[in-house]
Amino acid sequence: MSISCFLTAALVFLFGLSTAYAKTSHQALLVEVFSTMDQVVQRDPLAGSEEEHQLLNVHVYELDGIRSFEAQLSSDLPVDPNHARQIALQRIQVLDEQAKAGVQNAAVGLAKAMQYGIDRYPAIVFDSKVVVYGVTDIGEALHRYQQWQEGQKR
Repeated sequence: MSISCFLTAALVFLFGLSTAYAKTSHQALLVEVFSTMDQVVQRDPLAGSEEEHQLLNVHVYELDGIRSFEAQLSSDLPVDPNHARQIALQRIQVLDEQAKAGVQNAAVGLAKAMQYGIDRYPAIVFDSKVVVYGVTDIGEALHRYQQWQEGQKR
């Protein structure tokens, strides 16, 4: 088993891969942003009132987080696979909460992107149904989504 496969298996085991989602508010619009670390997501300013902001449930997934994390874990590992595995496990065991959360976020994001059939990034998904591609500004994507909704009503 290669180090990369081993690290991926260990990450999935340690952090889980939960794709279940419970809405925090009956009326909240679920907004899921799928991007990479080099794509800056514009969260502010969102158009609308403070009340409208509270009706958005925004999740941002940086999909290249696992690849970056694996690169950090495998940095300067010895050639011997057993020794490399031992060092990689030690590095995983001393991870801080922020690093764990980042890897979990990337894993959940990758699973959701596959579930939705997203084939390019950036992508912003509204209520698990409508995708806006090529935009990292949540306000702009929300505007496009609302325009699409208006067109559907006609």
